[in-house]
Amino acid sequence: MFAITHVDVFDGQSTQKNQAILVEGDTIHDIVPMEKATLPEQTFNGTGLTATAGFIDIQLNGCGGVLLNTDIQKKTLDIMNHTNLKYGTTQYLPTFITSGNDSMRNVIDLIGDIENRAADGILGLHLEGPFISKEKKGAHDPIHIRHLDEMTAYYLADHADKISIVTLAPENTSQSVIDILKEAGITVSLGHTNATYDELEAKVGLNMATHLYNAMSSFGSREPGAVGYIFDKKPHAGIIVDGIHCAYASVRIAHEILGEKLFLITDAVTPAGTDITEYDMAGIKAFVTDGKCHFEDGTIAGSAITMLDGIRNLIQYVGISREEALRMATLYPAKALNIDNKYGKLVSGYKANITLLSENNDIHSVYQMGVKRI
Repeated sequence: MFAITHVDVFDGQSTQKNQAILVEGDTIHDIVPMEKATLPEQTFNGTGLTATAGFIDIQLNGCGGVLLNTDIQKKTLDIMNHTNLKYGTTQYLPTFITSGNDSMRNVIDLIGDIENRAADGILGLHLEGPFISKEKKGAHDPIHIRHLDEMTAYYLADHADKISIVTLAPENTSQSVIDILKEAGITVSLGHTNATYDELEAKVGLNMATHLYNAMSSFGSREPGAVGYIFDKKPHAGIIVDGIHCAYASVRIAHEILGEKLFLITDAVTPAGTDITEYDMAGIKAFVTDGKCHFEDGTIAGSAITMLDGIRNLIQYVGISREEALRMATLYPAKALNIDNKYGKLVSGYKANITLLSENNDIHSVYQMGVKRI
């Protein structure tokens, strides 16, 4: 057991001053005021710092100079996790975009071969495509875009212990296929979709939306589209807060409508956490210009932000409170994944994923599953 002492604790609801966090193994044993704490031999002084649950990134394609699609191996995931930790993220979904069948099977096998995924911050795999709309493909390679048939859906269902989310275009996917994924415990997220409101309303089991506003049919006066459907039905929805994918005012409007259903994601790719200005985006040369990741024709190709960048942008540009910005990076993604009984809060019995922030929201130190990593 060890303790983090004299620290202000944001537990997911409010901030408690001058607390001691007692950690045993990979779990928070207790959080108590300093004057009531019986401390173990090993302590870490957190004076002047705020402890929050570690950030959870549900959509992370790559960072730290690597991209999962271009290098399907454990070393890639290790670099992604190490980069995450430097910016306060303790859990994530490695995200694999549209590819051929062999590559998709390889990445599923890779996740399956990792004995202790939790220790590496991996909550499961996010398959973003290839079952999407060509009209809203974004940076995805149209050669590999295809419909999700029942045989493939059953294959994915058989690997539901490795796959957390499948992003797909509902207008190109039968209800029976959606049911197969949902019954296996896989979250079906609408994304890269050109569906009308009525097409989406006709489907059952769309519990999430991938990067709100981006690569989806927009909200209009005569056709509400996917954006209107999300605002109306309020599934959990991720949003990229880099000032490039959507205007900060649009983020604020979405937050006012969706509340705790809206969570922060990065959708980061190779350059995030680095000074890289050119990279390979799943076989296509891409660039970073003034913070924008893009192909030569200007098409956005992921982002270069970290979760910490997103939190700072929420506070500075969207006008959201520090506590709510932290919830959007911790508790709300945990709720979206239905793991908020163990992750997303600093509460007794929860996993010891703890990020310590300075007053200026700089990273001081990070604990992942009870291990001090930064």
